[in-house]
Amino acid sequence: MRRLLLLFGLMLPALWPAHAMAVDVREGDLLFVTAGHSGLSAAIDDATGKQGATSFDHVALVASSPSGWEVLHADEQGSRRQPLSAFRQDAQAKQRKIVVYRLRAPHRDAIKDAVATARTMLGKPYNTSYVLNEDSYYCSDFIERTFRAHHVFALQPMNFRNPETGQIAQHWVDLYRGMGMEVPQGQPGTNPNDMSAAPVLQRIGVLE
Repeated sequence: MRRLLLLFGLMLPALWPAHAMAVDVREGDLLFVTAGHSGLSAAIDDATGKQGATSFDHVALVASSPSGWEVLHADEQGSRRQPLSAFRQDAQAKQRKIVVYRLRAPHRDAIKDAVATARTMLGKPYNTSYVLNEDSYYCSDFIERTFRAHHVFALQPMNFRNPETGQIAQHWVDLYRGMGMEVPQGQPGTNPNDMSAAPVLQRIGVLE
C-alpha cells in the first residue's frame, strides 16, 4: 500500500495541468512570444524556426518600475515600455504564449546595466529592414544591444532561407523589393529563435 501511494505521489506532478505552475518574473527576464501562422510571424518562423522546438517571433525585457513590472521592447510601434499586464493581454488576444527565460549566473550581473541601457533606447522607430543601424531597432536587436557591453549575446549572419528547402519565402522577397533592396542574406543580425537557444539562458516556464 505504501509503495502504491509513493508511486502515485511521484506521478502527481506529471498529471498537473501546465497552467497550474505559476511563473514569477524577475527583472532582467526575457519574454519570448510564440510565433503565429501567417504574415511576418510565419516568415520569421519559416527562416529561423527549428524542427521540434517552440518557435518565437518576438522577445522583450522585464524591468521594474514604481507602478509594477513593465516590459521594454521594440515592436511595430517602435521601441517602448509597456505594462506587463498589457503585454500579456496583447499576446492572449493573438492566441500566443509567452515563455520566460532567465540569464544564468554569472551573466545576471549584466542585468542592471542592460535595463538602464534599454531605457535610453526607448522612442526609436521599428527597424523594418532588419539591417542594423543606430536609428531604429527590431525586437532581438533591441535586446542584444541592451546587453552588448557585457557580451551576453552574439551577432550572427542573418538567414532568410527555409533550412529544409533552401528557398527564401515570398514574404521576404516582396518586402525587400518594396524597399528597393536585395534580401540581406548573411548580414549580421539576430532573431528570437536563435536568441532563445543561447546557452546563457535558462527556460523558466510559460507565463499564464
